Amino acid sequence: MLGQRAQHPIRFFSAIMLALALLAALLFGAHSRAGATPMPGAGQASVSLAEVHALIFIWASGTPAVQRVAQQTCAQMRLTTPQCAGVSAAVRSGWLDLATRDPAGLGRVDALPNARGRTEALTALAGQLAAATGGRTAALLAATDAAYAQIRQPQWIATHVVGGQALPAGTVLVWATSYQQTSLPGRLNPKRTPYVALPDAYLKYANWGTLSAIPAIYQPYYAPTGGTTHWTVNVASADGTRSVANVLITDVGPWNEDDNWWDANGTSATLPASCPVSTNLIAPDATSNALVDGICPNGQNLRRIYYYLLYQHNGLPFFQSAGYAPSGTFQDGTAWPVGLALECAESTAASVNADGITCYSGPAGYNANNGGWLRSSTYNAPVLNQSSIDVSPAVDKALGWTYPSSGLVQVYVGGLP
Repeated sequence: MLGQRAQHPIRFFSAIMLALALLAALLFGAHSRAGATPMPGAGQASVSLAEVHALIFIWASGTPAVQRVAQQTCAQMRLTTPQCAGVSAAVRSGWLDLATRDPAGLGRVDALPNARGRTEALTALAGQLAAATGGRTAALLAATDAAYAQIRQPQWIATHVVGGQALPAGTVLVWATSYQQTSLPGRLNPKRTPYVALPDAYLKYANWGTLSAIPAIYQPYYAPTGGTTHWTVNVASADGTRSVANVLITDVGPWNEDDNWWDANGTSATLPASCPVSTNLIAPDATSNALVDGICPNGQNLRRIYYYLLYQHNGLPFFQSAGYAPSGTFQDGTAWPVGLALECAESTAASVNADGITCYSGPAGYNANNGGWLRSSTYNAPVLNQSSIDVSPAVDKALGWTYPSSGLVQVYVGGLP
């Protein structure tokens, strides 16, 4: 999320951070000079990484219904309009700051966690929130948690966001978060070009023309012509009033490297003859589960996340070195991955901030809140961001959102492999 991703979250320059801080100071009464971050005093409430994500989904939302909940929360806390605006500005500034100092904390798959940078960013955010609320950070965090519990209820979303409307065929309603890439294919502009990140590395490789990074068994699906492709999605606001079409997929995000959540699960325990099974299996029963066997296409592109919950990308498929120990609760034979519904992203199921919209009705804490991907030889828990797609600054603009924002969007995935 927060905004998966060159994959993910946002890489920004310090000048933008200074500009945001100045804007907050001038417009919203922040009690600090531009570029200077108020530090929390003794006894002042701290902000955790999990709380950052809740703050983002309430105070940096592009969804009007969620914005109204934020306004109600302000009224309940007896905060002034400038104070409320200051909270939103602080959250967005803190989001960008964390993305710069510790992108792993926002889902960047290729970034190692930066504990010091994370602490610095969270401390700075706590100071900014204290300045905006007159020192009532703890009360703000508690009110934010209550608001978040409200907006993630399916019935609330159906009533206040969707309004009972049926979505077009091939379209899903999911959480989105913002990100910005610094490197794009062709002549695309990081700020002005609409682009998105989806959790399927092979879409990115196909669109960049890096076909050698796609295993041969998948190339017919992702690069059917044998050359660079242009896989796109259409993105619209939750109510469908604003949209942008044919948005190129340029990266992997928000969290998972390979969770093609729009594709069906494998249902056959018989592997296709073309499946390159290793002669040195990680476990005797490694190929006996239909979900895991979905790693090999059988006439259609199948969902791969279950394989990655137990194994990693190298040695495709089913082999892994003896030292490999994926995080989470799933194991060969004794605890196979639980099947996720079509269009239910693993990030949604595993996130400690599960949204409750789409998909997952199983036990709380899917896979002990662990993701199914490898990040620079580390296995990371918990997953904190339940979003299913990351959108660029230009997509934010097309939706009428302030960058960076999060919110519910309609995404047409019917044309993806």
